[in-house]
Amino acid sequence: MNKDSEPQALGECLRAAREQAGMSQRKLAREVGVDNAYVFRLENGAKRDPSADLLQRIADATGADAAQLLAFIGVKSELPEPRVYFRRKFGVNAEQADILAQLIEDHQAEKGGEHEETNED
Repeated sequence: MNKDSEPQALGECLRAAREQAGMSQRKLAREVGVDNAYVFRLENGAKRDPSADLLQRIADATGADAAQLLAFIGVKSELPEPRVYFRRKFGVNAEQADILAQLIEDHQAEKGGEHEETNED
């Protein structure tokens, strides 16, 4: 999709993504596990409340930007704070989430330190 003709509605965006991927409505429906009539209704604006999961599957199947599709139904593309994310996504407890988050923080600090060292040389 180019910026000049950016879709203004979810259905337009879904159709553009599907067509850009070279898929028929029937093929997309099969790939994401819905009836092809459902895809038709989504693209034509008759069905306006797809789940976030379905939009993610459509994005995966078509190569579309999932954040753009999800924004149509009010889902923000920002990830939660790492500890919260780990608890929700992986079902770890608070202590495990702290350990995982600390590993990331340490890695980022180490990476930043390496960058600073190379600038000094």
